[in-house]
Amino acid sequence: MISRKIKLKTRLWWKCQSFMTLIILMLLTLHSPYVIAGDGPWPAFTATQLNGEKVESNMLIGQPTLLILTPSRDAAESSRAWVNALRSKIDQSKYRIRDVLAVNLPFFLSEEDVIDQAKKKVPKRYHDQTWILNSQVMETALDVPADSEMAVIIVLDKNGNMAAKIHGAVTTARTKKIMDALQSLPAD
Repeated sequence: MISRKIKLKTRLWWKCQSFMTLIILMLLTLHSPYVIAGDGPWPAFTATQLNGEKVESNMLIGQPTLLILTPSRDAAESSRAWVNALRSKIDQSKYRIRDVLAVNLPFFLSEEDVIDQAKKKVPKRYHDQTWILNSQVMETALDVPADSEMAVIIVLDKNGNMAAKIHGAVTTARTKKIMDALQSLPAD
């Protein structure tokens, strides 16, 4: 009789444990602020290309990518310097290049206003490669101040995993780090 009671209590305990585990997993899933795009380092997001087309963060998966994050208006010159330094050095058939302009829109500006302003600065041939992101999700995930005056260069492998992160002005040493990170990626 005692052994039967112990078995029943043990079975009940395991059912409670399983139920509690399921509840915890459901709560974490429902209330988690991060939905990772592939295995990428930040939550999923939607951005807008300068040509007006919506793009999803999962579009950074499938090909090694060099991502230039412009965290503020003050970082625009830094981004431009990086674009000029890297575009001529990188085989764009092998590596995708995307420039993400992260903006925190004030209430009196629309995304269209920002796109119109960006179109004046970015050559038309790069409009589909330049994304406007009305969110600070990338800066938060990468621990970059939203008011940083320097661009952040991120090297992603084909699965969206971060292979390198460089924050700062263009230098020979930083450019070499980026090129080394790109060359270290598996060739597929």
